[in-house]
Amino acid sequence: MKGLHVDDGGEGGVPVVLHHGLGADLEVWREQIGHLRRSRRVLAFDMRGHGRSPRASEYSVAALVTDLEEVIAGLPRFWLVGHSLAGVVLTEFAGRRQESLHGLVYVDALGDSSNPAPEIREYFRAHDAGMTPERLQEAYREMLGPLARPQTRRLVLQSVARMDLPAFASLRASMLEVAPARPFAGPKFAIDAEGNDDNLRMASLLPGVRQRKISGVSHWLMLDDPPAFNAALDEALQ
Repeated sequence: MKGLHVDDGGEGGVPVVLHHGLGADLEVWREQIGHLRRSRRVLAFDMRGHGRSPRASEYSVAALVTDLEEVIAGLPRFWLVGHSLAGVVLTEFAGRRQESLHGLVYVDALGDSSNPAPEIREYFRAHDAGMTPERLQEAYREMLGPLARPQTRRLVLQSVARMDLPAFASLRASMLEVAPARPFAGPKFAIDAEGNDDNLRMASLLPGVRQRKISGVSHWLMLDDPPAFNAALDEALQ
């Protein structure tokens, strides 16, 4: 998709591409962008229908993979870091572009959302039908939970308010239809919030993934504890 908002800067090392999750924007990575750009190039971008990127007529995992391919055009080799739903995009992308991908870092992310339990599919269908801005804000307040810091809560709810509303239900439905991708043979890491009990398949369960957990944080762990998260990310990117 043309016109995606991309924040690109820094130099040295293997570049890192940061992919935010559903309802967020690249500002969730602001602490990581500053940290990583001390020693390497970092690209972060707003997904279609999110942040400062334009709205779209199509919202699907396939479309997000195509957008990612546009963002990384010209990079001979790079790391991919993805949060939440972006994990499905990373897995699908890695199945196509193994030759240019240095490694994957899943951040409290889904890895394979295919073949979910029937009750998960039905919950998404019933919950997401006729979504309104008010219901969406309430859904994210619930997801933030008691561990989210006040500044995390503010940033997440602000970004959700900017999201193109149809993107929420369309992308949640699309991720359940993605067939398992060809496994990526390179380095794979998962940085997860301790206690996450998501009923879909987390990336940490994929074969060959090394996991690091951070305690006392919400699903938006990069915002709740930047020092601990950055240390875990540095360890993965070595």
